[in-house]
Amino acid sequence: MYKGPGGYGRVMNIGMNLFMCAAFSFVMLWLAQQRVPEGVQVLTPVAYLISFITAFGIGYVVTDLIPVYHIGNGVANKLGLKGFANYFVTVLIIDLIVTTIIGFLMTMINMVERAGFPGALMAWITSYPLMLLVGLVVQLIIMKPLMNFAKNVTGFDPENPTPSGPPPGAGAPPTRPHP
Repeated sequence: MYKGPGGYGRVMNIGMNLFMCAAFSFVMLWLAQQRVPEGVQVLTPVAYLISFITAFGIGYVVTDLIPVYHIGNGVANKLGLKGFANYFVTVLIIDLIVTTIIGFLMTMINMVERAGFPGALMAWITSYPLMLLVGLVVQLIIMKPLMNFAKNVTGFDPENPTPSGPPPGAGAPPTRPHP
């Protein structure tokens, strides 16, 4: 289940979403806390847990369906970037995609009933720059260690992939020598 390229992608998605959604849930609830009257508690352990679970569900589906790493890396490679510049642009593109979708959907889920769509949209727009910054910082910090962790757990190295499938002739019935 967690071996090979599929397992590598799964471990990356789970790891990235654990960190990203933990940070997003805290920042979004903290921002909401700043907008309510004194004495009203928005940033509570229960609210955080619900926000995290919802964000993780959205984030995992998004990163499972959209090949965000391949898109980001493809853009960086098309720009001819190497080293840290390649890494930075890859993470930036991932951040733009993931933060936009998770942030928008989380804001709509949490705000549209209370503030209507215009109010929820305004809440998302005003929180979006901070969320992009938080997402970028979190990903810049965790992406490389997470890639190494995923490589160790799954035995798959995306930098040095082995051909998929058995080697030629493997699984073929043994041949009998002709008399």
